[in-house]
Order: sequence, then C-alpha cells, then structure tokens
Amino acid sequence: MKAIVISIVFYVAVFVQCAEAQRLIERGWILNPMESVAYQPEDYERRWFTQVGGWGSFGSYALGGDRDHHWHQQLAAFAEIYRHGNKWSVAITSQIEFIANDDNDVNFSPRAIFWEEGVMVTRRQNGLYLQFGYYHRCKHDIDNLRIGEERTSVFGSAMAAIILPVKIRERSRATFALRYDHYTITWEKRTPAQFWDAGPNWEDLTGSLMLNADWSANRRTVNMHLNGYAMGTMLRNETLFNGMLRAEIGRTTAAGDLRFGIHAERLGDSGIPVRPAPATLIGIGVRIMAPGSII
Repeated sequence: MKAIVISIVFYVAVFVQCAEAQRLIERGWILNPMESVAYQPEDYERRWFTQVGGWGSFGSYALGGDRDHHWHQQLAAFAEIYRHGNKWSVAITSQIEFIANDDNDVNFSPRAIFWEEGVMVTRRQNGLYLQFGYYHRCKHDIDNLRIGEERTSVFGSAMAAIILPVKIRERSRATFALRYDHYTITWEKRTPAQFWDAGPNWEDLTGSLMLNADWSANRRTVNMHLNGYAMGTMLRNETLFNGMLRAEIGRTTAAGDLRFGIHAERLGDSGIPVRPAPATLIGIGVRIMAPGSII
C-alpha cells in the first residue's frame, strides 16, 4: 500500500509540470459527509438536517506568485439535509475562492472571486463511497476599473465520483478519489472583446477527470499530511491538465482539523487575466476543516 501512495503522489507531481485547465474551487479537497466524526448514526436510522460542517484557508503566494496572485482565501460550508444510516447521504455545499494581489499601498488588492454551490448524493458501497450531483460555478473580477479589463465566466457540471479510504496502519491512512465532471453550462465574457480569440476559452469545456490523493499519519503531538490532485480537462479540440502537491502538519482540535502547510500548483489558465495565461504558484497558509468529512 505504501508503494501505491508513493506512486500516486509521484504522478501528481508529474502532472504539475504540464498542467493547463480550468480552475475548480474544490480541486484540493475531498468532501464526504459520511466520514464525519461529528455524526455517526445507527445503520438504519433515517433523519433530516443531520449535520453541518465547514472549512477555510488563508495564505500567501509570497514564495511564488504572479501579477494576479499574492494572497489566497477559501471559505466553504456544507449541510447534510438527509441521512439514511451508513448507506445514503444528501448534502448541499457552497464555496468561494478569493484572490488578491499586492498592487496597492497596503499590499492587498482584491483581484477575483470564484463562487460555486452544489448538491451531492453519497452512497456507501462495500468499503468505498459513490457520489453524484451537480455544481454551478461562476467567476467575477474585483476592483478592475483601473486596469480596464474584465473576464467573467459561468460554468456548471454534473459530477460522479468514487472515494476509496484505505487504512495503512493504526494511525495512518490514505484516501483516493476519482471524479468526472460533465459540463452542461459554459459561458465566458471578456472586455475588451479583442482578447476573445485568445485561448483557452471556457466556453469550449466538455468534461474533466480529476484524481485526488491524501496520506495522513496521526502522532501524539502532530498530524502529518501529504496530498494533491491531477486533473485533465477536455475541451472541444484539446485536452489540458492541472496539478498540485501539498505538505501539511497540524492537530485535531475542538474547533476542527487545523493544518499549516506549503503547496505548489500549476494552473494553465488561472481564469483571471482577460488574455488567458498560466500560473505557477507556491503558497504557504493555514487551513481548518470539519474533522473526517473534509480531507
């Protein structure tokens, strides 16, 4: 099993070197309400509005950013609206990703916000989890009057995923997730319009396939985590890639799972500049999340 985990992480790192695709907020997370430590029902118990959870992060791209990326923040929440024992879960979620650069006198200038909301159904089946649902997403610029450019995107997808948790040792485990998104809504607007022909264009999205991998080890004083993702995105005439590798340490507290870490990510199109451009980012930051349900 160790060899499998090492191989997955290796391939994620390889994808980082050749990544080009669209930006999903949940690309660095695995959400599974049925793994929550806060709510563990009986096998055949049926209840409505059973639990809520959330997660968030804040950090800097001071180690490696670009003209658009200097600060990053993510905030999100989910609510489980129906639960059937350890068999079925229905949940809704809403997430935002906020990006700021350092182009003002306080070195903090809001640049863009990505927003998404979705509904997901999770089914436990023979030691793994099956998920399906729908996500609606949009991206908007912030404080862009001075630069005179704007790029707005709206895209939604039906998704299906498989989540496989693997226990390695008593205090160590790995989780893998394979997810496919089929895009049903794709819309983009660029101002000035002269940049319209610059690719890639998110109106050409057809589908994406993403692999997430997470390894965690719990020690007496600290928890260690190594995780990342690799994603291939299918457009009408080409297939492109994204990827990230992240290392974290932290502890599980009464407030949630607290982690400090560093990550490297490659975005072929960050979704921000009106002339699409890749971004190679190295960030540091802190994350806090509901234990178990968020990885």
